[in-house]
Amino acid sequence: AVEFNRALLVNGFRRLEALELKQEYEAGLLRTPPSSAGSKKQQVHVADPLTPSVLLATLCSSSSINEEADAGAGGPAPWLESNIGITSARICPPDGRRVAVGCNDAAVRIWSLDGRASKQQNASDGTSSSLGGPAMVLLGHKNGFPVFDVDWTRNGRTLLSAGGDGTVRLWDTQAVGPYGRLSNVMVQKNQNTKRTVGGPASTSLTTVAVPGSKAESLVEVSGAALCVYRGHAPSTPVWSVSSAPSGYYFASAGSDYTARIWTTDRTSPVRVLSGHVSPSVNCVAWHPNCNYVVTASDDKTCRLFDVQTGRCVRLLSGSVRGLNLVKVSPSGRYAAGAGYDG
Repeated sequence: AVEFNRALLVNGFRRLEALELKQEYEAGLLRTPPSSAGSKKQQVHVADPLTPSVLLATLCSSSSINEEADAGAGGPAPWLESNIGITSARICPPDGRRVAVGCNDAAVRIWSLDGRASKQQNASDGTSSSLGGPAMVLLGHKNGFPVFDVDWTRNGRTLLSAGGDGTVRLWDTQAVGPYGRLSNVMVQKNQNTKRTVGGPASTSLTTVAVPGSKAESLVEVSGAALCVYRGHAPSTPVWSVSSAPSGYYFASAGSDYTARIWTTDRTSPVRVLSGHVSPSVNCVAWHPNCNYVVTASDDKTCRLFDVQTGRCVRLLSGSVRGLNLVKVSPSGRYAAGAGYDG
């Protein structure tokens, strides 16, 4: 009883500290202090990836108590979708200015931490919106199942997502076209005013004015689905996806006893990694040399697989309960697993 009370007290203080950090973060983002006297620019504080933060855990659960007051004062209300649950989150390489989150409503949301995407879009179409909405919402996973994991590729442009519908999907977050950003579109408001919006590429569009129609923005960043990968057992979720450090290859783990190796240009797996005795393979991670992947499963073990042969070369045991997460150290010498026993 004494040990339980001590653990409860310690964890209670840790929870209180996390809530205080969350409140400080929200207060700093909702009420941005003036930069200097006589300056009208507002300073937006974003998360520092080098210091401990509860940003990813509370990204979609920030309170909106002061939302009406901030809206009335003309200030932005940052994270508005408080009813959406987060299953995973990843910072975009290499600068960490965007974060992708998998949500329990079968959508992938991408936020710009410095609000740059929202400012660019507002400047292009002449509208104003708050920083609260995501810069991009990627829809494609079916049947309303959650997106359990997301992972950026090394170029920081394409994104992988693993869903409860049994598929892995590849997204282009900077797509150019009707459903992405249109480049160098000439917008003519009247006979004397013309302006060009978009990126560096050249795109010529012919617009037809329809009487009574509602004007729509020609510049829109909404991403594009590039490919759907199916290979895990039907009607089983894919719990984890991980892009190889070298690019081109990625690995997935699902609830069908297996992990699988894929290439981005093939819709079927190139290797099937089997050996776990529990159906739920919860996590997969790449070794830094890209020759091995490590998996964690509910069978209380982690397994190291050779990518070339597909065989298990190491069995890492010792956990008293199932393992939910595994990570490999940057040196490749150590692997750490997190289990259900805490």
